[in-house]
Amino acid sequence: MADLLVFDRIQIVALLFSLFIFWFIFSLVKNKRIREEYSILWFAMSLFLLYLSLDRYAIDRLGELFGIAYPPSVLTLMTTGFTFLLLIHLTVVITRLSEQNKELIQEMGLWGVVGPVEKTAGILVIVPAYNEEQNIRKVIEDLGSIHPALDVMVINDGSSDQTSRVARSTGRARVVDLPKNLGIGGAVQTGFKYAARHGYDIAIQFDGDGQHLASEIPKLLEALKSQAANMVIGSRFLEDQANYRSTFVRRIGIRLFQAVNSLLIGQRVTDNTSGFRAYDRRAIELLARYYPVDYPEPEAVILLGRNGFSMTEVFTRMGERQGGGSSIAGLTGGYYMVKVLLAILMTALRKPVVNVRHEG
Repeated sequence: MADLLVFDRIQIVALLFSLFIFWFIFSLVKNKRIREEYSILWFAMSLFLLYLSLDRYAIDRLGELFGIAYPPSVLTLMTTGFTFLLLIHLTVVITRLSEQNKELIQEMGLWGVVGPVEKTAGILVIVPAYNEEQNIRKVIEDLGSIHPALDVMVINDGSSDQTSRVARSTGRARVVDLPKNLGIGGAVQTGFKYAARHGYDIAIQFDGDGQHLASEIPKLLEALKSQAANMVIGSRFLEDQANYRSTFVRRIGIRLFQAVNSLLIGQRVTDNTSGFRAYDRRAIELLARYYPVDYPEPEAVILLGRNGFSMTEVFTRMGERQGGGSSIAGLTGGYYMVKVLLAILMTALRKPVVNVRHEG
């Protein structure tokens, strides 16, 4: 009798606790402290606790249902399952918030464009730059030597140095100051958004570290026109280039991405990681909406290939970086390649963006 009385008291306490949890979650949702879509798992958990409180044999029944020899293990199973579901849910929410945060940062940057605002050419050069104060002036001056004239836009990707001030002081470039660092994908997409909104026919991606040579741009433009391509990649590997040599790990990655991307889209691309590219209007419109944001160059090849866009390559020479550091420095080679390969695979498995594919 004493044991039964103790058990009954425990059951009552458990019942009251379960009701309190349910009421507490209900109050948070009612008072808009938690959105309805985020409360479903918590309501499910509180109802499960309520069931355990009402049925003193619930653990035994569930153990028998799942074939568990030691019924109390059901609680561990349920708790683990709930934890995994909660973590997955939080990951989805964080991913969504990250995307919204990226778009907000991009819009803030585009809203405060500094420099010439009138469109003077049909070609926009997008120059992503992060802590490139040592190189950016030379890059802009190099681009200014091209004829016919090109509109230049420097995307200052949350730099902590004087990249923005130096770029603005040239008077030859529009400057977008992103309040936070988005990485090269988010920075370049900002340029695509500007190009799409202002009706540019061609966009050229051109790194801000001084390695790309403006004198090579006509090669990309000629291939874009003569081969009716949607994207032209400036490749370092179509011919031997004595003055350019990447690191051993980077060379392995480049070869690996070449093999994987060729297999996935049926097009041979020798330089999937090149950041020197030209895009036509259709490609601009697609990438303004769907440009990959992590390490985007190999993913963009898959994205365009999967959506029926044509791509080609031309050999372009590369210069040596004059100062600063690479935007991907600090990432270990193995982790970097695994991450990019996963992103490439996921991009290949997604359905083509049909509604954008047939525009233009």
